Amino acid sequence: MKNPFRRIQRIADWLDDRTARQQDRKLRQHYAPKVAEAEKAKDWNRRNELLGEWHFESDTVLDPVYARKAERLTAKARKYGITVPPRPTNYDQQSDDWTLSNASGDWLLTKKTEQQLRRDIKIESRASYDEFRKWATLFFAVVGSALAFLSVLSKQKQPEQKQPDPCSRNYYRSDAGDCVFALPQKDAARQIQPNPPPVQAAPKPP
Repeated sequence: MKNPFRRIQRIADWLDDRTARQQDRKLRQHYAPKVAEAEKAKDWNRRNELLGEWHFESDTVLDPVYARKAERLTAKARKYGITVPPRPTNYDQQSDDWTLSNASGDWLLTKKTEQQLRRDIKIESRASYDEFRKWATLFFAVVGSALAFLSVLSKQKQPEQKQPDPCSRNYYRSDAGDCVFALPQKDAARQIQPNPPPVQAAPKPP
């Protein structure tokens, strides 16, 4: 049954790369002991023959992986506006940037060109991130200023609330603005009530 995740190109490439690495390990397990045995017997012709077979079969397995990586790398470079060296149009054309795989027939980037493209991509991606960070900082600064302005405007529109009198309990504010102790109601009534006139003694009869 075909893996449904292969519909996603990135996952399909990852699965193919993993399979290629597993096959390459099997080739090493198959040829390495034979090469060591031929070297021990000093059979150099057999040794060279085994190394040639091993190298060709390994290229057959791994070169498609390198070709896919080259495609992804050049596509990423073009996305950042980096000039990619043109690929040769025929097998006889010589190039300092591309090499032809004799095993799979794919065009592969040379090690020097691959490293140069990776350096250029790193520089451009860093510059792109700095540009993004600059605009993001400006955006958040504008949004923060707008929110602060709306907050101040909202407070101005709210009705002014009456602040509680700072005088303590049992105190009141006098005409002079001082906090004056308020007498209890009974004591206040006593002070407000006028003093009664003195009682005069009745005159004695003659």
